[in-house]
Amino acid sequence: MSAIFYKVIFKGTKGDENKSLSLTFKSIISDKPINIPSQYFSSLKILTQKRKNVINFQNIREVIKSGDVTINYNFNYYIVILYTYLSDGKKEGFLIGNVKKLGDVLIGIWPFNQQYTQLTSEMILEKLDVLICSENFRNISVIYS
Repeated sequence: MSAIFYKVIFKGTKGDENKSLSLTFKSIISDKPINIPSQYFSSLKILTQKRKNVINFQNIREVIKSGDVTINYNFNYYIVILYTYLSDGKKEGFLIGNVKKLGDVLIGIWPFNQQYTQLTSEMILEKLDVLICSENFRNISVIYS
């Protein structure tokens, strides 16, 4: 099975429309997708009002899939969650896609070279809960398409 990658291209600043900013996420879609509860995003939006290090904004221009394109999901929209650990400055992120009948599912991780074979649905959901409930992160960005 070949690897699948999602290149997320962000919109540039107003005077810098030709410059493309991007991140590449490695796909972790399996036979049993990891669903992200919709109330999670509501909690993150509320958190933006309480904490200055949490921001929400729209900035995804497009997402390009490369690799084994035979695994086909039609995504309605994408959400990127990026965060920085306060303790060591390590940066990580998730790419979430919305599928009509499945809802929001985790489809990728960043940086794409990290190991994910050990990740389970419970581990991912716990990590997302820690983002909401913890002061252990310097920055949390939620970027919508």
